[in-house]
Amino acid sequence: MSTDACRCMVCLDYGDRDRLGSVDARLFEHIADPGWGLLAIPEDEVSAGWTFTIGLWHSFRVPELAVFGLEPQPGMGLLNVIGEQVAAGRRPAAGDELDDVLESGRLALRPVDEGWHDVFFGTAQRFYRATHPAVPFLQVLWPDRDGRFPPQEGFAPELALRQPQLWLSPPQHAKGPWTADL
Repeated sequence: MSTDACRCMVCLDYGDRDRLGSVDARLFEHIADPGWGLLAIPEDEVSAGWTFTIGLWHSFRVPELAVFGLEPQPGMGLLNVIGEQVAAGRRPAAGDELDDVLESGRLALRPVDEGWHDVFFGTAQRFYRATHPAVPFLQVLWPDRDGRFPPQEGFAPELALRQPQLWLSPPQHAKGPWTADL
């Protein structure tokens, strides 16, 4: 990949690599091999946790992925399976449904409005140096026991606050734990 197409921290030395913390240094290693890294934000008293990729856009020119409402290990496992599929040639896109990732059901991919990038994906923004147009993200939605996704009618109410609706802009999103810091 030419440096003209990539302005991320791997391709261009911005003179600050010696100041990278251990998390960022490990992330660079993963982006080099297998082509992406993962960052998991654990659940706290405000919201469920989330996990996202960094490097899929750099390595494969496919959107970065994010999953919300799962513990770190299952979230990372799920995104790694999709990452391995990307490395083998899959090109995930908004609107896709993936039925070959989970044994228990399918996943849905939805676009992430750019208004959420700084809120949830700051590390990715720093990695890509917040290039414009922004690096695309897809939200990976997991279904309830009956196979429904948020915001489908009948989606399990006890799960409704675990997955934000990031295809909506921040002002369009219902008030709740995902909008608390906006």
